[in-house]
Amino acid sequence: MTERYAPWGFALRNALAMTVSVALLSFALLFVSFAAQAQDNTIRIIFNDNPKNNSTIGAFRTKGVLYGSLTDLAQVLQVTSYTNTTTAKMEVKHGPYRVKVTGGNPFIVVTDQAQKQTVYQLTANVMFAANTFFVPIQSTLSYFQILFDKSGRFDPATGTLYIGDAPPPTAYDIPSVAFEPKINGMVIRIAATKRIEDVESWLRPDGWFYVTIAEAKADVRRINAVKGTSIVKNIVAIQSPTSVQLTFKLTGKIAATEILRDEGSNDLLISIRTPQPEEKLVPVPIPEKKPPRDSSPDLSSQRKRWELDVIVIDPGHGGYDPGTLGVTGVREKDITLGIGRRLGQLIRSGSSELRNVKVVFTRSTDTFVPLYRRGQIANESGGKLFVSIHGNATPRKPSPQRGFEVYLLRPGKTEDAIAIAERENAVIELEEGYEDRYQELTDENFILVTMAQSAYMRSSERLAELVQKQMANVAGLHNNGVKQAGFYVLVGAAMPNILVETGFLSNREDEKFLKSTTGQQKVAEALYRAIRKYKTEYEKLLANE
Repeated sequence: MTERYAPWGFALRNALAMTVSVALLSFALLFVSFAAQAQDNTIRIIFNDNPKNNSTIGAFRTKGVLYGSLTDLAQVLQVTSYTNTTTAKMEVKHGPYRVKVTGGNPFIVVTDQAQKQTVYQLTANVMFAANTFFVPIQSTLSYFQILFDKSGRFDPATGTLYIGDAPPPTAYDIPSVAFEPKINGMVIRIAATKRIEDVESWLRPDGWFYVTIAEAKADVRRINAVKGTSIVKNIVAIQSPTSVQLTFKLTGKIAATEILRDEGSNDLLISIRTPQPEEKLVPVPIPEKKPPRDSSPDLSSQRKRWELDVIVIDPGHGGYDPGTLGVTGVREKDITLGIGRRLGQLIRSGSSELRNVKVVFTRSTDTFVPLYRRGQIANESGGKLFVSIHGNATPRKPSPQRGFEVYLLRPGKTEDAIAIAERENAVIELEEGYEDRYQELTDENFILVTMAQSAYMRSSERLAELVQKQMANVAGLHNNGVKQAGFYVLVGAAMPNILVETGFLSNREDEKFLKSTTGQQKVAEALYRAIRKYKTEYEKLLANE
């Protein structure tokens, strides 16, 4: 097994060695790989004739092609659309025309009022993943008028899709500056309308950060009007005959700065990374000789090590992966993030049993996090419990099927469980290089990998039982029980873990409940009570060992 498969190999080695220890290596949380994450997970939509309709759509880049969500575009442009997830087809209707695309092929089929069909070919296949259709943006622009009966123009320099008449061209090389908060720092995006060849930067000890761009003209008035943030207090732009100097006042401790070029545009990206507690590496313990029988202090330290002091909350989906869509268009990613944040707040401000517990989120904002990375975050943070939050759906909407389900990591035993796991696992297709990363998870290897969870299975089962009880009693949702399925997101988490499908967004009642503040709070309360009960039981057993 090569290092390329480290996330799964880690779990498998645990099983083969029959070890029950939680991963002790805590690597530095890397500042998001700018080579892969240079672009936002969204494309801005600007309506030239009606700015109040401005919005965003999901987007991602793979193999040099920028994809945008056709599903989101149809909603933003308020055109009628139909989807069939079983056949992976989507149809957009405007006026007398019906326009159809199919996941996995590059053709746009247009049918007019006389039922005459015309076929157009894109430069790359339409992608269907996570219940969403994605199209190659640049290629699709050629047929934008056909698709939506509107004109469209994409500006790669700013990542903006303009709807309607194009705005007048800018007279500036540097038209704007924007701040993009990240988990462990900030990205300063310097928009550029031409390729910048000469740029220098200097960070002074007092927090003043200077960026000088040669042979460039900036929109100084617009840039100086940009409001500061928690890290960048303010910005001063000064234009000289031969260059523009951008001066940023940074606050707090700064670990590092770096200037990068945005892949696919002329923009400059400046990463401002702040120190993180996770950057303190935990050394691998060296095996020692067996201590004497009377070793109370050592036993006490071992118990301390096993305390349930870190809980990892994993809100499913995010960024350009919306997850499943509800009857009225509610997105799974918004539901899971809302519940996850509320659960974290309850743990942090709750009872004495959980007051000293650290909460770690795999994502706390609307960002895309690959499945394998979620398990890595849990291990690197020293997690002792992993709770993944999701929303369910049926292929047809609306549906009478409703209620919550709690899942353990084992190969699925029922067709429904297998179908749900396949839907949740489909998001890997949005990850660059997923074919290599996940190819070892064949049926046979997956069984071996799930054996790695045997050390935690009894604990996972108990947590699932408690969650099931509280979800039924506190949240009042229909109880579909505890089940088993092969969710990739649970594979790499070397600790007790569960995945909770909180309800069916394809059911009107469940969707209404889960999108409400009251409903999300009740689900979070149910999970909180289950975790609190689990921790009490766990530490009683630990004290009696």
